[in-house]
Amino acid sequence: MRRLLLLACASTGLAAAVACATSDVDAPSESPNDAIPNALPEGGSDDGGAADDGAVPRVPSCSDAGWCTTSLPDPDLTLKDIWPFESRAFAIAESPTQGVKILEWDDAVQKWEYIDDNTQNTFESGEYAGKIWAPNENELYYGVAPAFIYHGKRTAPSSPWSWQRSRLENNSRDTNPDRDPGVARLGPPSGTVQAALRMPPADFPALGVWGTSADDVYAWYANTIFHRTSESGGEATWVAEYIADDTTDLSDTFFLFSATGSSRDDVWFSGTRGRHANTGVFSCPLVVHKTAKGYRRLVDHTISGTSNADHTQGICGVKANALNFQFWSLGVPGLIPPGPMAYRAGGWLTSIASAGPNAIASIYQGRHFAYVDAKDGGIARINQTTVRPPRNDTPSILTSVWVHETETWMSGWGLVLRMDKDVDQWSTGKHLTEPSNATDGGEGTYSVSTTVLGGAPLGAPLYQVRGTSNTNLWAIGARYALHKTTP
Repeated sequence: MRRLLLLACASTGLAAAVACATSDVDAPSESPNDAIPNALPEGGSDDGGAADDGAVPRVPSCSDAGWCTTSLPDPDLTLKDIWPFESRAFAIAESPTQGVKILEWDDAVQKWEYIDDNTQNTFESGEYAGKIWAPNENELYYGVAPAFIYHGKRTAPSSPWSWQRSRLENNSRDTNPDRDPGVARLGPPSGTVQAALRMPPADFPALGVWGTSADDVYAWYANTIFHRTSESGGEATWVAEYIADDTTDLSDTFFLFSATGSSRDDVWFSGTRGRHANTGVFSCPLVVHKTAKGYRRLVDHTISGTSNADHTQGICGVKANALNFQFWSLGVPGLIPPGPMAYRAGGWLTSIASAGPNAIASIYQGRHFAYVDAKDGGIARINQTTVRPPRNDTPSILTSVWVHETETWMSGWGLVLRMDKDVDQWSTGKHLTEPSNATDGGEGTYSVSTTVLGGAPLGAPLYQVRGTSNTNLWAIGARYALHKTTP
């Protein structure tokens, strides 16, 4: 077991229904999503520059659905992740001028303030933000490049923060010095506008932290899951508990992106198995599930060595002893009956959320909603999702998912979607659409929770939606932190 000592640095301060079902079909037929950009640009190069005034709204305003702007301390912040409480919230942001910053929202004063000590922007760090998580209002963890996990504590909300940081071990087989093992670079899918225009790929950090409680905390970096452990009352260390690898194919690279769970014995991690190409990593989804019996690679695929040039269409094959994603095919009349079919198009799961014990909801390749259930042998289903972008100049993408009780929320470029939590529907693998586009094919439907502010659709990406209830929700992204406190 590997151990990493904490380095103390104390301080205060995720259409058309599928009609084709022959053995050559890899994925659902082209949907409206495929006609426009669907890979999410990350970082400072294109963080929603279509926002009308390019600055944080100075006058508080709310959409008809109750999404209200909040005041950010700087106009160029791109919030990447958030962890909320009833009257407070913590967020991690990137800024071309400030670097990576940690913020706290306080209902009492109705504003965000910085709470970091800024050491995350020194010692070759601060290039990108990882995930953030907090067990309570006075304790906080976050990840920041190149491989740091910060841990902050305070005695009370009015007290200053004290910070420690540790650097996680790199267990990736990718030793190319020109690549960061903590970043997966997704190349443009074939047939998309990005591919046609040779637009740059999108980066997804493989770095973050999540836990079930203050004494059950996990971190991940590149292909490794770490567990914060203290023995005999000694100093806590990060122990490498699981390394995603495949010794039968050393050309495959693994990344982990997100974590969730419902209890100590129901913890999930999502990521990708991929291969490097000139424009990035082209890959197949990966899901790791930890129970009382230990870790299991629940969802995995093989990567075809004879796939097309961009390593996306038809690359994901059946992997023995693992679930493989399927979608609902309408079949071929007289030849093939309707039913589940293997989804072979490449992609990865960048956002996951617990959908109850032993089940997760997820976003697949920034275009589809997906569902994985570990019970009774398990299932993994792709629900093709037709999303109409809020503006003609914005891409049709999905970025995150959050499930609470009977409702499910998804964020995307300038929009938030809302639908019932319906695991029976999700298990069919049939596509999701707005009610006005639904037919009698048994599709699932969602509604748009409008983020139109001042009569104009939001032209910025919203990277994460999360809350503590359906009346305390946050949707955060490029220059916006939207708060919803109404039903």
